[in-house]
Amino acid sequence: NTGVQSISFSGFCRLILDQGLKSPSQDTEGILPYRAAALSNLSNLLQSLVSAKGRFVSDYMIVYKRNLYHQLAPRLFSSISDGQSKNDKSMPPLLVANALECLASLIYDSIGDPGLSKEQNFNYSDPMDCLNFFVGLSGNSAWTIRQMSTLAASSLVAKMATKYLQKNEAIKVCLDCATKALKDRKFWKVRQAGLDLILSLVSRVGKQRVSEADSENRLIMESILPYKEKILHITRASLLDSEAHVTATASKISLAMTWWP
Repeated sequence: NTGVQSISFSGFCRLILDQGLKSPSQDTEGILPYRAAALSNLSNLLQSLVSAKGRFVSDYMIVYKRNLYHQLAPRLFSSISDGQSKNDKSMPPLLVANALECLASLIYDSIGDPGLSKEQNFNYSDPMDCLNFFVGLSGNSAWTIRQMSTLAASSLVAKMATKYLQKNEAIKVCLDCATKALKDRKFWKVRQAGLDLILSLVSRVGKQRVSEADSENRLIMESILPYKEKILHITRASLLDSEAHVTATASKISLAMTWWP
């Protein structure tokens, strides 16, 4: 017996989250960078959970990430909500942005599939509840929160269950959020986040021709097609942006839609 204690991956994640979400009463001078680093590194750790090749391993990873999501997401959502309060103990914008980054990394594939438990008032596994939560933060006064809330919405759109993207409500919410982000002329990272959201949306259709697309992808396309001209208008305007990162993302959107009817 070497006396070495082991810790599970989920336990390690909870430990790091505890460090990042310390209550203000536990703060000492200079602790903010430490808390920000803890949340940022938690996001990096969560991003390492990628599905390996092979259906069995992939399905296992989805289940594992779903369980991890239910362990960590409620506290992150609660902390972000509390951070919007207007008092001296509210969560600093830097930490809110980092907490949103953690949520973006935590979202699992096919979130919103049937069989998941319903929470009271707010369902952490309902993509539309989560999407509206993120979009509600896209008008925040802090640009880092505007950026990360839009990127969190982008991650959600890329992974949510297909049935939600077959409804006009989700498409409209996404485009409204992206349009709001693209009006930010001061911070190009916010504009890029808006385009990333649109790119996640159109990428869900896939790369197949319409005749070859599966039925689910075809239904997603049919939901987006009424907004095609609006998306193309946004894309063309973004191609004239002074920031190269923004124009590069706009080009990816145009390329993804070249074969659309």
